[in-house]
Amino acid sequence: MTQEQLSPTPATQGEPLLEVRSLAVRYPNGAHGVRDVSLTVHPAEIVTVLGRNGAGKTSLLRGIAGFLSSEHVTVTGRATVAGHDLTGVTPMRSFRHGVLLVPERDKVFANLTVEEHLRLATRGKQPYTEPCAFPALDRLRPAKAGLLSGGERQMLALEVAWRNDPRLLLVDEASLGLAPVAVKELMERLRVVARERGTALIAVEQDASVALRLADRAYVINHGEVVWEGTSAQTSAASLAREYLGTGR
Repeated sequence: MTQEQLSPTPATQGEPLLEVRSLAVRYPNGAHGVRDVSLTVHPAEIVTVLGRNGAGKTSLLRGIAGFLSSEHVTVTGRATVAGHDLTGVTPMRSFRHGVLLVPERDKVFANLTVEEHLRLATRGKQPYTEPCAFPALDRLRPAKAGLLSGGERQMLALEVAWRNDPRLLLVDEASLGLAPVAVKELMERLRVVARERGTALIAVEQDASVALRLADRAYVINHGEVVWEGTSAQTSAASLAREYLGTGR
């Protein structure tokens, strides 16, 4: 299987925006979500984190963004954004440094319209009437989020995130449960908007073909540890699925 060519990777010389060094996450029952993970993301770079269910992908994102600080979870190692140590801080503090997590579930409020989401996101910083980064949402402004398709809800969650001007956007399984056509549209637009806005992006995925089309670089996690890292030029989706994800033949 030949992997589709990506758009050119941004230069990764100079200081990374995000540096994760020997990060470990241990839950109160003694289970490890992440063990000794190290990775980097440069400004405007798109990185994907691949792995099976339970591999530690979500624990990694939540550890970076600070969503484990109130859950009696032990986080060790170090995560810095633009030189600021955010290890173990609250989500509010990481947000102040430009880090924003779009979770796997509970992304939008079902009883609010698209337009109401945009008003909340902008909070007077910019007109909520400004055209959406995902143009399909503009015609859906009067619709309640609970009536949107899965792909449209994903777009709305990402639109709300981008209207908060993140420096680093963490996206957990954006393609989960979506039809292939919706996944293709969502991921292509996600990549374009990230490039246009210069946003660094970490996207967690299970589907290697989706992930490698989106990203400049990939990390594969298994049992909470990084077992492979590289680019689409160094591997294929079929190879990663076969060797690490248990979905190939």
